[in-house]
Amino acid sequence: MSSANITKTLTEKEKFFARLYAENFFSNETMTNTEIAIKAGYAKESAYQRGYENTTYKLKPHVVTYIEKLKEDFRVRNQISPEKHMARLNEIHQLAKEKGQLHTAMNAEVYRGKVAGYYVDKQIIKQEETEEDLDRKLKEIVDRYNLITGHEEENE
Repeated sequence: MSSANITKTLTEKEKFFARLYAENFFSNETMTNTEIAIKAGYAKESAYQRGYENTTYKLKPHVVTYIEKLKEDFRVRNQISPEKHMARLNEIHQLAKEKGQLHTAMNAEVYRGKVAGYYVDKQIIKQEETEEDLDRKLKEIVDRYNLITGHEEENE
């Protein structure tokens, strides 16, 4: 990717899209990229595509770079840091606890734990098929689509 693509001059629509996208990133009410593109002045018929392009670095690095700059400016202006985020969550936790809103207090505490890295979201995938079943299915796919895998058959 050449540096010319990164420093390419943004159109007014791209700038407006980037500003809306950055604002949306920190907003409680979120819009889709398509909605942002429409609000930025792109045609409804092409808004989905423009939203995708404006947020894909390989396609429009100058727009994505500008979006990241706007997001960082927002963080600096509003002094958002992990420490301040943790403090705010603690404040919410304490207020909710004082008001007897235990569900809200618990959620704030869980989010503090997530910010601190105490929780790891993991997904467990239940596998009911045996390794032999999976090998058979893979062989069927290779045979069906005439794929060349580079591995010799065991019985050859």
